[in-house]
Amino acid sequence: MSTITLRVKHAPGFRVDGSALLPSALHALSDAEIARVMLPAGNDACAAGDLFDISVDTNDNDARLVIEGDARWLDRLGAQLDAGSLRIEGSAGDHAGWRMAGGTLEITGDTGAFTACEMRGGTLVVEGNSGDFVAGALPGGMEGMTGGTLVVAGNAGARLGDRMRRGTVLIGGDTGDYAASRLVAGTIGIAGRLGAHYGYGMRRGTLLLLQQPERIPPTFTTGGRGFDVFWSLFARALAAECSAVSSVSASIAPRLAPFAALDAHKVPQRYAGDLAVDGRGELLLVE
Repeated sequence: MSTITLRVKHAPGFRVDGSALLPSALHALSDAEIARVMLPAGNDACAAGDLFDISVDTNDNDARLVIEGDARWLDRLGAQLDAGSLRIEGSAGDHAGWRMAGGTLEITGDTGAFTACEMRGGTLVVEGNSGDFVAGALPGGMEGMTGGTLVVAGNAGARLGDRMRRGTVLIGGDTGDYAASRLVAGTIGIAGRLGAHYGYGMRRGTLLLLQQPERIPPTFTTGGRGFDVFWSLFARALAAECSAVSSVSASIAPRLAPFAALDAHKVPQRYAGDLAVDGRGELLLVE
């Protein structure tokens, strides 16, 4: 595997666009060529060599990129990632995994807002916390996440999965307000507590809760008898997905354990909604 390692020298004091730092784009370059890659920074740009110490270990054609150090100032890491492996050993900025389509993105620290925004495929793992609009849409956008798997071991901010259409999102901690707002399809699982107004405008899709919320929204109603076969298949599929993610990041396995251990024979309480928008989504409460 060809491994490129970028070690943060120092925080530059301004935001930098890291979307050019993709394993598939850099794996054929020498360390000197990588150092000359220009990264947008507002109305200016800076060379990668000014920000990172660079080392390249070439063994074969597989692409792997590792960024070591706190990079909260580095936005759009893994943006449009389509192949290879990108690992951030520290925290990342906003828009991590924006429109990611394939490969794996692993972040051992925290991420900012819009993590996995409009994600299309691949696997994204955040071992810390994430900000607002995780797996959502850009302002004015009509579609949030449309594919892939996102796991946040810690907490997520407000508007989790806003306008999400497909894919799987698992949150090991708590979420902010309006989780699963305007959800169109896909699966969101939350192990911790929820903020206010969860499921607002939800049309379809599945919101899985492992803790009893303070209240069920008034626009959701009980219903859905006889879906034990669906639940059995759903629980097994979720366990398989958790196993696949754990192979990417072994340290996240304990936070996925509650999802992987769901009893396929114990059917949860089901609610349907959001009826205010004639929604046919489902809220599954594991008791």
